[in-house]
Amino acid sequence: MAYATAQSPQSRATAIAGVAAIHAGLGAILIYGLATGSFAPPKVPRFVGGQIPIEPPPPPPEPTPEPRTDARESSRPVVAPQPRLDIPTTPSQFDTMDVILPPAPPNPYVAPSSLPTLAPPPPPPSPTPSFDPVPARVSNNQGTWVTQGDYKSSWIARNYEGTVGYRLSVGAGGRVDGCAITKSSGVSALDEATCQLITRRARFDPAMNAQGRATGGSYSGAVRWQLPD
Repeated sequence: MAYATAQSPQSRATAIAGVAAIHAGLGAILIYGLATGSFAPPKVPRFVGGQIPIEPPPPPPEPTPEPRTDARESSRPVVAPQPRLDIPTTPSQFDTMDVILPPAPPNPYVAPSSLPTLAPPPPPPSPTPSFDPVPARVSNNQGTWVTQGDYKSSWIARNYEGTVGYRLSVGAGGRVDGCAITKSSGVSALDEATCQLITRRARFDPAMNAQGRATGGSYSGAVRWQLPD
């Protein structure tokens, strides 16, 4: 069972009127208080100025007098300036005259000498050689210088053949110092191989000069490159 509280319209109107009266009273009190100035502003303290005593600065130090030095007399003598000389600006006049110099003396004549003139001595005769010069000569087997065994397989495949002419420079020790091609075979490989083989294998008796001493010489020849059978 539930219970409900019911109010009558008369009691509700009485409550509303009471609340309105309370609010009206509070508003009247607030307005009255503002109108009468009961709320005074806070007092701000005023600043009062004064003087603080300050000690005066110390006096500046007295300047120290600098020691005086006695001026010494100079040992150098005093020279007074010379008085100014007035030099005339007009040039002086000199008398001139032509001076004729005497002629130069003639060149002295040198008379020919009566003494006979001696001819210079003849040069000494050239010494007669005691030996006849001898050219360089082959001392080993010339056929072993270049052989068919020196043919390379690639040269055989290409049918390289030809005659190579050469000229050798032989030193005083009998060995070849240099080689030059005088006639080419038309194949550079054969020409180069000729000089390389002969330089390494050839031996000579050195050439002899007029005094019988070994000296450098030369030798010329040719090699025929022919395909082996």
